[in-house]
Amino acid sequence: MRLGLLGGSFDPVHNGHLALARAALAEAELGRLIVMPARVQPFKQENAVTEACHREEMTRLAFAELPQARVSRYELDQADEISYTVNTLFHLQESNLHEEIYFICGTDSFLSMESWYRGAEILSRFGVIVSARPGYREEELRKMRCRYEELYQTRIVQLAAQMPDISSTDVRERVAAGRTISDLVPPAVERYIRSNGLYRKN
Repeated sequence: MRLGLLGGSFDPVHNGHLALARAALAEAELGRLIVMPARVQPFKQENAVTEACHREEMTRLAFAELPQARVSRYELDQADEISYTVNTLFHLQESNLHEEIYFICGTDSFLSMESWYRGAEILSRFGVIVSARPGYREEELRKMRCRYEELYQTRIVQLAAQMPDISSTDVRERVAAGRTISDLVPPAVERYIRSNGLYRKN
């Protein structure tokens, strides 16, 4: 059985995250999906993020519709402030010994993964599911996929489904401008953002 890990700040979670999760479940034939809100991502240490309780609850609301998905507090509960992917993957491996574990990411993360903290261990010990936009850095992706497979014997699944062009920044900017976000996030997440006054201009 395959277990997928989808991590991120989820500030906020949006329809793009859900589309990625659905594609990974279907195309990589995952049995289960762990959704992991990060405490602080290594490459976003200088960025202010919304309180963990809000990001966690929005993520739970969004993924409630996917029965194979479970939201985990593991990274939020760690004493170390920075959430390193390799530590989370080894934690999952220890508690799920009979499952192949796959990390789910986009093209940019995939291309830079070798330079991550203990990136070589991630590539040699775990599978990777990568979502690529048509025409976006395709040649770089092809070359890096060959490198990872040859050097680390990485198990790689490249998703065919096209992802919606949505970012958390888009959502925050629209809320701050008083514009609708109904096409960017699930209805339950939109209600939560409105009722808690998130992302409004001070």
